Amino acid sequence: MIISRCSRKSGHRVDRRFSRSRYSGFTLIEVMVALLIVAVAISALLNQMIGNIDNTAYLRDKTIAQWVALNQLELIYLENQNTNELIDRERSGTSEMAGREWHWLAKPKKTVADGFIQIDISVREDENDESAILTVTGVLDSYHCPSQGCE
Repeated sequence: MIISRCSRKSGHRVDRRFSRSRYSGFTLIEVMVALLIVAVAISALLNQMIGNIDNTAYLRDKTIAQWVALNQLELIYLENQNTNELIDRERSGTSEMAGREWHWLAKPKKTVADGFIQIDISVREDENDESAILTVTGVLDSYHCPSQGCE
């Protein structure tokens, strides 16, 4: 047991084991404020991570939808190259890519120039979705020779 004098004049003895020093530790309020700051920082980081995950999934879907649309546009180009005819009605269908089924819709639109037509191909995840994930636009013409050849 350590006993020391508090003052030479008073003559009182103080047990230092039980005396409270001014810098002995954190108060409860200081600990709670520190925990609040840590909780706010962690929740902000978690919120940011969730946003990044959502954006990654959206970009993945948009990339796959673009591949589906470009495949359909290329098929229409090949058909046009072989027949030299412009499509005049909407076409729709499904394509499987990346383990999922995608719904596409090809809409022809008249252009100002004769012999040309604009094709808009929109891709949706579900057939009943109101808005498309992506729309790709292409132009067809009727001024080239079929594969049998022009002379």
